[in-house]
Amino acid sequence: MISEACGLCAWPASLVVDDVQRHKGALLDKALQMRADNKEPLARVAFRGALYWQRWLLTKEPGLHEEARVVSGLEFAREAGDWKEADMLLAHADSSSALAGLPFVDHWKALVAQHLPEQVSDEHELEETFQEFRRHPSEEAAESVRRCATAIAPLGSPVPVHSLLARVAMDLGQTEEAEFHLAALVVCRPLWIPYVVQLAEHQARLDLPRALRTIEDARRLFGPDFWLPL
Repeated sequence: MISEACGLCAWPASLVVDDVQRHKGALLDKALQMRADNKEPLARVAFRGALYWQRWLLTKEPGLHEEARVVSGLEFAREAGDWKEADMLLAHADSSSALAGLPFVDHWKALVAQHLPEQVSDEHELEETFQEFRRHPSEEAAESVRRCATAIAPLGSPVPVHSLLARVAMDLGQTEEAEFHLAALVVCRPLWIPYVVQLAEHQARLDLPRALRTIEDARRLFGPDFWLPL
């Protein structure tokens, strides 16, 4: 299971609404526990996973519990530090005849306007340090990326943090570290197949049974040929 790598399970028992609801609740409980244990970066990964599944529910059951799901999705986005996702949820609210113009929309628009520029600036700084590593790969340049990511991790979205740290670890041949960051990314974006394939590849280098469990879990959700090129 992916939980072996980062302590969080990425997938529900099935892509049935009731199972997804239970899984989303479990991720939320895990996020709150990790925050209480001062594991803020991983708490943000769990909140980001809960947000993913909340948006999935909005898509699968359009109009059902719409206001409650958008509001809680915005709260998950805030706790994950992902104001880009909050902005997308507000775009959904603006396009909804039931939600457009409600007081909570204006409240959250003000919060996004306040916090999104900082997120964009932080991610730009992280990307710059990563590009410097790509131009001049070295342990010193890699450490600069790690320092920047470590500073952002308790404050911002876990997606760019773990995405770039995974790429650094892969370039340096640090298989265990790459696996950890890829596992976190699969929790954040659980139905994105490239992350799953990369994770299984890195798991296979150290622990083939673990890689096979990841593949079997993915086959259960995506179908038997999920890893084939699109």
